Amino acid sequence: MNISIGICAYNEENNIGNLLKNLSEQHLPQAFKLKEIIVVSSGSTDRTDEIVSKVAGKDQRIKLISEKERGGKAQALNIFFDVTKGDILVIISADTKPTQGSLAKLIGAMKKEKAGGACANTIPKNKNQTFLDFWNIFLWKVSNKVLYEEWKHGTLSRLGGDMWAIKKGIVSHIPKNIINDDAFLGMALKKKGWQIAFVPSAKVFIAAPRTITEYIQQRERIVIGHKQIEKVMGLEPVTISAMASKKPCFSLKIIVDETRTCKFYDYPKIFAGIFLEMIAQALARTKLKKKGEYLKWKQIQSTKILN
Repeated sequence: MNISIGICAYNEENNIGNLLKNLSEQHLPQAFKLKEIIVVSSGSTDRTDEIVSKVAGKDQRIKLISEKERGGKAQALNIFFDVTKGDILVIISADTKPTQGSLAKLIGAMKKEKAGGACANTIPKNKNQTFLDFWNIFLWKVSNKVLYEEWKHGTLSRLGGDMWAIKKGIVSHIPKNIINDDAFLGMALKKKGWQIAFVPSAKVFIAAPRTITEYIQQRERIVIGHKQIEKVMGLEPVTISAMASKKPCFSLKIIVDETRTCKFYDYPKIFAGIFLEMIAQALARTKLKKKGEYLKWKQIQSTKILN
């Protein structure tokens, strides 16, 4: 089976070269072939296009599609869907670092007949030196546990995280106004009767926001995007915050289980993090009518620095 990788990029000069090198060196089983790596650069004004072009000159599998203006990630994904030639399409955020072998594990989960999509285990690479580092790591662990539990029960309806895959042809277009493309595609797959696999051993590193202002900016976009999908699709994507009201016992158990793995002196950080998340959620709800502003969201600069 041919594998096509899509990377949507906007001003990603800090990491795009490292990511392309990482992906080109990923080992795949004999049944799979890496057909192409397509970078859709949307109105980048830094050295992103230059770096991709230079790497592409040494590897024919790498291709650059450059948009003159930034149109949002959904538009960039639609461009990728239109030109890709693979049987399995893998989408990876430009500011990430997959571990070696993760690509093979991710697409390996697609072998099952009913599997229409799969998502990886996203891990913040922050050094856990500040309260916010701790909270981001804690929150992602909780989020991944939600994905795992939903997958285990066959009810997962979200392509959560920063590296995921779908079979070509199931969904070939995303409305241009969609903010959270991964959540939208997950819901679309589930509505069509396909299953989504969560692959804990397929790991991809990210940098989480390092300031409270940036954290709130990122969480506002995500929450507003989820509320948008609830309105469009009729169901809210599975997240720990959404499940808090619908499955409070289930949500509380996941948080308590993760809390038990922490040191006693970390408990105040957890309470502070929950309070910060409540603020972000409340602010997001006051800005629901401004969701168009989040199609071309402001970059969170500290997430562009992978330690």
